[in-house]
Amino acid sequence: MAPEKGSKPNATPRKVSRRVTWGRLSLGVIAVLLYCIPQFAITRNALNSIVTNRVNQFVSLDGIADSLGLSSLGGHSAAKNPCNPSLSAWIEDEAALSWKKIFEQTGPAAGALEGFVIASPSTKEPDYLYTWTRDSAIVTSAILEKLLRTGDTALEASLRLYAYSQKSLQRVCNPSGCFEEGMHGLGEPKYNVDGTAFTGPWGRPQRDGPALRAITLVGFADYLLQRGTPQDIAFVKDHLYASDMPAESVIKADLEYVARYWKENSFDLWEEIDGHHFFTYVACLAALSRGAALATKLGDTSAAEFYSAQAFQIEGELHSFVSTKNGVVLAYKEPGQFNRTGLDAAVPLGVLISGAQGSSDWGPASDHILATLKAYVDSFRDEYKINQGEKKLAVATGRYAEDVYDGIGVSTGNPWYLTTLSVSHVIARALQYYTSTQSPIWINHINEPFWAQFDEKVH
Repeated sequence: MAPEKGSKPNATPRKVSRRVTWGRLSLGVIAVLLYCIPQFAITRNALNSIVTNRVNQFVSLDGIADSLGLSSLGGHSAAKNPCNPSLSAWIEDEAALSWKKIFEQTGPAAGALEGFVIASPSTKEPDYLYTWTRDSAIVTSAILEKLLRTGDTALEASLRLYAYSQKSLQRVCNPSGCFEEGMHGLGEPKYNVDGTAFTGPWGRPQRDGPALRAITLVGFADYLLQRGTPQDIAFVKDHLYASDMPAESVIKADLEYVARYWKENSFDLWEEIDGHHFFTYVACLAALSRGAALATKLGDTSAAEFYSAQAFQIEGELHSFVSTKNGVVLAYKEPGQFNRTGLDAAVPLGVLISGAQGSSDWGPASDHILATLKAYVDSFRDEYKINQGEKKLAVATGRYAEDVYDGIGVSTGNPWYLTTLSVSHVIARALQYYTSTQSPIWINHINEPFWAQFDEKVH
């Protein structure tokens, strides 16, 4: 398979299908968030009607329903009804199926070691029977979220097995390096499902993996510490975070790696560009910020100060991804050298995985992020056959408009469920922020293009 334009020789593109787990899970969650939330109240008079009457023009589920072939839901009429019973029933069925598929792709059920999450059972066109650090962390974070939301303690076993498996993988020597030699091996993106190193050519290192793993396991550690039984506290200290150096625990090792190497070059989440990336930086920021809080709880104050100091530096560096022309966030620095604009799904996905909140710099309601969503979606309005019909439908988006990877080889890119739904998901979080805080929407030159598409008065 030829590397994509702008890729390094070892940056082998990968097929869309390996992202189905996160994408399928997100579909039900996003649709519920966006279409079954009560009436929103925004305090700026010129925009009072945006959420209840006009937001569907931008993120309508119609386009998603059509692309999924949901004619049984009654076509557009089913999708336009905010809590249509048929659509709600489909969402529930889809969520149940997604959870079933997640556990079918985990551990021995998938032909892998306990605690491993496989990318796909496919071994030919494409061969994705591997476990990726990034993907495993994201899938396991969904399991953690369900545990926190439902209190279903049966899910704890999956998180414990994940923690055991990741500590073992951290110590496997691989083409990125060895644990004993500066922990460089933690940047290895994927492994064989039997726990051995994958030694073929690939885009490495990928520094977002350890950060995402730390985010997930810090969340689990916080859950156990809050419950606070002696067994819970012992598990955290014995298996998740101990202050010992060299690092012996899984979270400590990841945090030390991220804190030491976040400034270094890394391949992006698409495994194509070796450089500095918004997605990687926001993942590292979230990991170090939450890791510092956990270290403080556990009395590792010097480490907490070190992690906080690195997080502060990352916050400053993130502003270098903001375009001075229009305030949009670019996915990587100097995108022109890769013949790209820098408008990339990596930005909304980074907002989601980092858990950034509200109108903070990189939160879903920030001026820069809203401006980025508008520019990113606009870049796809004339792309793909699915976007050539009625303009009122949602715009199906891909990774980036210049994408030439077709899932098998190089020709033309395609829209992805994962990327299309990331837009809806970020907007849903932004609207939840405005609703819960009753915050006014202040229009400025950065966010005006986003809000103006919903109301002609916004100029």
